[in-house]
Amino acid sequence: MRKARNEVRTYKDIRQDYTFDPSVFNDEPERLRRVKEIIATDLTEVERTIILLYIDCQSYRKLGKRLGLSHMTVRREVIRIKEKILKKYNERLF
Repeated sequence: MRKARNEVRTYKDIRQDYTFDPSVFNDEPERLRRVKEIIATDLTEVERTIILLYIDCQSYRKLGKRLGLSHMTVRREVIRIKEKILKKYNERLF
């Protein structure tokens, strides 16, 4: 399903790739499964959209341009969301 490196995928394609699916527990490394579960269950729709688009764009400037926001606003939000994911991940370890 991956497209050429310079092609931008749609949010629907990205979301499908990162949708939490319990049937894949044995197919993926445990860490990846946990992160997908956190993205699917613990993030708001806005946070999920931002982090999934960031994963696809891998650039604050590109994502900011797509969302009509400054790259610094996008950077701040991505960092906040990453911290939230990491916190939830660490909470589930114990």
